[in-house]
Amino acid sequence: MPDQDKKLKSTEKASDKKPHGMSVRSYSDLKRLQSLLNVQSSNQQLPAVYFESGQTSVTRAWQNVKSNEQKACGQQQESTEVAELENFSVTYKNERNFSRHPRHTLFQEIFTALVKNRLICREWVNQAPSIHFLRVLICLRLLIRDPCYQYMEMVANGYLDYGEKHHNVDKLVNMTYIFQKLAAVKDQRQWVIASGAHKTLVNLLSARDSNVLLGALLALISLAESPECREKISELTIVENLLVILHEYDLLSKRLTAELLRLLCAGSQVKKQIKIYEGIPVLLSLLHSDHIKLLWSIVWILVQICEDPEMSAEIRIWGGIKQLLHILQGERNLVSDRSSVGSLSSANAAGRIQHLHLSDDLSPDEMQENTFSLQAACCAAITELVLNETNAYQVVQANGIYTIAKLILPNKERNPEKANLLQCYAFRALRFLFSMERNRHIFKRLFPTDLFETFIDIGHYVRDISAYEELVTKLNLLKEDELKQIAESIKSVNQNKTPTKHIGNYAILEHLGSGAFGSVYKVRKHNGQNLLAMKEVNLRNPAFGKDKKDRESSVKNIVSELAIIKEQLYHPNVVRYYRTFLENDRLYIVMELLEGVPLGEHFNSLKEKQQQFTEERIWHIFIQLCLALRYLHKEKRIVHRDLTPNNVMLGDKDKVTISNH
Repeated sequence: MPDQDKKLKSTEKASDKKPHGMSVRSYSDLKRLQSLLNVQSSNQQLPAVYFESGQTSVTRAWQNVKSNEQKACGQQQESTEVAELENFSVTYKNERNFSRHPRHTLFQEIFTALVKNRLICREWVNQAPSIHFLRVLICLRLLIRDPCYQYMEMVANGYLDYGEKHHNVDKLVNMTYIFQKLAAVKDQRQWVIASGAHKTLVNLLSARDSNVLLGALLALISLAESPECREKISELTIVENLLVILHEYDLLSKRLTAELLRLLCAGSQVKKQIKIYEGIPVLLSLLHSDHIKLLWSIVWILVQICEDPEMSAEIRIWGGIKQLLHILQGERNLVSDRSSVGSLSSANAAGRIQHLHLSDDLSPDEMQENTFSLQAACCAAITELVLNETNAYQVVQANGIYTIAKLILPNKERNPEKANLLQCYAFRALRFLFSMERNRHIFKRLFPTDLFETFIDIGHYVRDISAYEELVTKLNLLKEDELKQIAESIKSVNQNKTPTKHIGNYAILEHLGSGAFGSVYKVRKHNGQNLLAMKEVNLRNPAFGKDKKDRESSVKNIVSELAIIKEQLYHPNVVRYYRTFLENDRLYIVMELLEGVPLGEHFNSLKEKQQQFTEERIWHIFIQLCLALRYLHKEKRIVHRDLTPNNVMLGDKDKVTISNH
């Protein structure tokens, strides 16, 4: 202790000279505050003043200090030290220039005095009226605008000692602001965590006052920027409170909570907590919001939790895939603002956060950049989701290839940097979908040969976004007529496009192929959502007879046979038939749409790549074929007249379906 006193005295002597760049008045005020704080405990006054319990706002404390001082009748005057603190806080509440002063000048000594002096000790806090301790906090908050945060360690420890029940709302708001400022500096976060402040901040997530809650969220967000701090915060039971806020609180609280949860989701412990507390429905409900920054945070949370196969499947079950694609379609009126953690934190500390105008109009370029970032996040989420084959199938069925493919088209009005990044994310999502063999026939129609080769050469399931930059560069260098051709190809895979024609009660969406007896189309029934296949058979084909009588007899037999098949044929490896009808000398057969690759085409593809079926795959396919044929021949007495590799479809997980029997 004697050595410390000597050091303090030598520092005082060194600081007697006014630092360069500091006004005489500022220097005088700081010296007066320093002398006050350096008074020995035995000589220091304990403040005694009339205290109005309802006055809890920092703003009101500043505004009403003069009126309070005028209430002399029947009241004791404030002590010297309280008056000095009050004057300092009022005078310098808008000061932003402390950090411009030389590093080892007077205000650093004030930090030391505030930390070491008994004004912050338990004895003073227990005896002082609440408003006076609040004044000290205000001074601390003013001084902490300078980057010398290390002097606040003891304040953090004191805050943990006293807990929430001994502090009013204004104190808690100021404390959380202080910790947010400390945590804003990377090097300071570790000792904030070491002090245990993060535990108190997590406890404050259940605070009833919105300003205290927002202050705790802002401080935790700053801490969570560092992986080590995220890990420590994730060890606490935090997700349950966060989910309650996301489900029940106001938009601003939801936004900050979503951002905090996004940062914490980098750790496995938080993902497990989301699973335990059934957080997916809560997260997906927020995808209906129209605020871009909230949506962006929620989507990136989904990207991270998709790593768990069970949670990935649950996102599909709760309708998450369709919601993500709906955002990508760009048909919603979204809003955004310029707010940041720093601006929100300052507004909260000053008691202005509830009156902060967050809906200031952004420029078209700013809105476009925010929208690109959100769309890129949605593409990232779909990329992770399609690692599950059932999810991938739903993406295709929900017109996802068309929705995502539109995003790869260049647009001169876009911000080049953001637009190129979005194109990379869109290409990656498409490449993951292409990696599933059943989808590859769709992509052959989208790109010209050289671009398609680059697309293939990237390889299956490559997450590194930089791997798609060459593809984007090549696409953007294509000539105008080539880009128009790609745009037309993308339109051709749109399942919601205007039907080319209608047959009966069915809209014709796409021509799938032709054979000896007719053509096959992809169709959708009016007012229906499921896609179906419809075979059109021309009855004038000589194969059905030489004259009208023979043709009518053949058609009657076919219709009768199909009616039996429709009523009696139920097997997982045999195509389902739904309806048969006649129109304009043509027979139409409506059946299950098989999304997959013909066995013959798949076999030829493997030969080209010099790959082979594994023995396990061969047995898996062979057993399904045997079971299907046994069912047809032995149980239903139906003979397949055209069993070829092209009439055997391979779907999800090599599921076999026999068609055209």
